[in-house]
Amino acid sequence: MATQLNPPEDASHDFYAYYRFNPSRDTPSDARNTLLVVGTLVAAVTFQAGINPPGGVWQDKATVDEVTSYPGKAILGSDKTAFTVFLFFNTLAFSSSLQMITYLSHIRLPFLF
Repeated sequence: MATQLNPPEDASHDFYAYYRFNPSRDTPSDARNTLLVVGTLVAAVTFQAGINPPGGVWQDKATVDEVTSYPGKAILGSDKTAFTVFLFFNTLAFSSSLQMITYLSHIRLPFLF
């Protein structure tokens, strides 16, 4: 891990500059490892959200307001628009994180190793 020569200023003054990659204090492998950890966490969270959708699933067959629910079907699936938006963005985040993990771990880039 790289030693920090000059501690950065307070993050509240310039948030972007505080967390931006700085070659004098950060090594490329530290930045790569951080991105791999973030990508792995995003992949895990989005996978879990896909397996257990928000609101859970119906436990038994019931009819409420002339709408029949079937066991194992997502409760959020009752609202087609909300469920479609959820599935779209969950799939987008999951596939993006998998692509980032693959890119950072399998391709040899000279500035990362």
